[in-house]
Amino acid sequence: MTLPATNPLAERSHLPYQLPDFANLRPEHYREAFEAGMAEQLENLRALASDPEPATVENVLHAWERSGELLNRAYLPFASVLWADTNDEIDAIYADLAPKHATHTDAIFLDRALFDRLTELATREAAGEVELDAEDSWLLGELLRQFNRSGVSLGEDDQQRLRALNQRLAELGTAFEKANREGRVAGAVVVTDRAELDGLTDAEVDGLAAEDGTWRIELVNTTQQPLMTKLHDRGLRKRLFEASVNRGLGGAHDTRQLIVDIARARAERAALLGYEHHAALVAESACAKTTDAVLALVAPLGPAAAAQARADADTLAAKLAENDPDATLEPWDWEYLAEIVRRERFAFEESDVEEFLDVNAVLEATYAAANELYGITFTHRTDLVGHTPDADVYEVHDADGTPVGLFVMDFWARPNKNGGAWMTNLVDGNHLTRQLPVVTNNCNYTRSTTTISWDGVITMFHEFGHALHGLFADSRYPSRAGTSTPRDFVEFPSQVNEHWAWTPGRVLPEEWITRLKDASRFNQGAGTLELMASTLLDQSWHTTPLGSLPTSGDEVEDFEARALASWGVDEALVPPRYRSTYFSHIWGGGYAAGYYGYKWSEVMDADAVAWFEENGGGTRENGDHFRRTLLAPGGSVDPLETYRSFRGRDPEVGPLLERLGLAD
Repeated sequence: MTLPATNPLAERSHLPYQLPDFANLRPEHYREAFEAGMAEQLENLRALASDPEPATVENVLHAWERSGELLNRAYLPFASVLWADTNDEIDAIYADLAPKHATHTDAIFLDRALFDRLTELATREAAGEVELDAEDSWLLGELLRQFNRSGVSLGEDDQQRLRALNQRLAELGTAFEKANREGRVAGAVVVTDRAELDGLTDAEVDGLAAEDGTWRIELVNTTQQPLMTKLHDRGLRKRLFEASVNRGLGGAHDTRQLIVDIARARAERAALLGYEHHAALVAESACAKTTDAVLALVAPLGPAAAAQARADADTLAAKLAENDPDATLEPWDWEYLAEIVRRERFAFEESDVEEFLDVNAVLEATYAAANELYGITFTHRTDLVGHTPDADVYEVHDADGTPVGLFVMDFWARPNKNGGAWMTNLVDGNHLTRQLPVVTNNCNYTRSTTTISWDGVITMFHEFGHALHGLFADSRYPSRAGTSTPRDFVEFPSQVNEHWAWTPGRVLPEEWITRLKDASRFNQGAGTLELMASTLLDQSWHTTPLGSLPTSGDEVEDFEARALASWGVDEALVPPRYRSTYFSHIWGGGYAAGYYGYKWSEVMDADAVAWFEENGGGTRENGDHFRRTLLAPGGSVDPLETYRSFRGRDPEVGPLLERLGLAD
């Protein structure tokens, strides 16, 4: 199939930095480009496999990377629209695409001739007949490992079963994403009495106002909801909490059978490929390498955090009893009371610093930190259109005026937008195809937002850390550029970027930073526990053998309860950050058996921040060293080697334990 010349995706965009031509892209253009792109890639790869010339870097690795250029040119902008500004037509295209793309991927990675061509290049390198540099060798090794993990050595019958499982998983993942998004929107809590909103500012109340005279509190992805720290009305806090934790447990947006089917299909696929379970398959392709290594790091943190949370529960229960002696501490009280105790102990509450937390001022502070560390500048390009008309496009330059790429910021919440915050690539920066990066950040602030919470500040710096990782891509191959690293590494650079929010004067004056640091140490037990409970829940779903997994959605809650108890993290007052039924990271995203990566990355984050502190802080010299040794290589070489290049040694856990107050 040849893509019509009238399709904006038929060739590289003529806009600056090859920004996709969103102003003229229509859903049908994506559908056409997917069909043509998959056909073109398979044709190109067949030519690669049958090339009679001896295997070289150019006719194998370069040809491999160029083979899917059209498909990649269509998928990156489509994915950004799908997650940020979807509609029924886009959703229908994705539902149709997902199983087709799974089939397409199988057609590549189950092709023995392609595998043999790559093996030929590896054999020639070993014999000294061809020379590969570090990037070439890493790409070749990763491709060979991916072929093996994908089942290229299986017999024909097993390959047929594998293809069916992959297609089924693509369909199930798409169905989960849709049900989860719609369930989150449907779960919004409607308030009819203005008095119930006592504790919120007038601006926050106005931001919740609906046209029918009520107020509507939309749910965010996580179990705990941000407004629960402020709402005085205990009944409303309970309604909001229950709306959150009951998502997916029944009704029109029930996700239970979907996740059971996904878990079982993954377990069957892992066994077919010769792995003990799905988690083993995932760990092998990550920095961790083994499930034992994963659990050695994360399993002890859960019970330690639970012990601290239980001690804090006594404090919170005592505070509750001061105003209501007959009340029993409940999970919807936790964050509200924790804020009260934090305010009393540390003379700090977030309302004290709201004047510094203007949303636009925080964004400017985020850019200013990047300017100080790396010398880059941002110029608003009002003439360019991002993946949604709401987005702002910025041109990024180095200190010497050299172009770096484009940054697209999509601030605002919409009913057709995924919850949370994230970064995506619109163009992968690389040397092979001579492209500069175009990256996005996506947030979910309401248009009435004037100030954000400190957690919101940290999130903004975090996601911008991902954007910087993409913008600083300095790799030969597009598939290995920027954030294209293992799941248990990719969060690390963005976590380091959070550190610069704490610089005195960056967002808050030094006095308030000192108070906030002292105050933030309180309630660390609960914060760590809810994250570790989700991490260990993820591991339970993906280390359980097929024969022991639930077969019915009715068994999901019991499985979850037993799993949390087995790890010692079953604290009713501090539920997981995500319960199974709305754990989009592992059922609809790419974090299946990999959610541990946030904590694994935090080990490297704390150790890296310690390096900055040991070497003079956030200076340009230190920023340039971090950029050159760790951000720029992306996934083009072994990520642990990039860490050693930056730090001079392997990461150590001590700085993280100190940060969490768990060193003892």
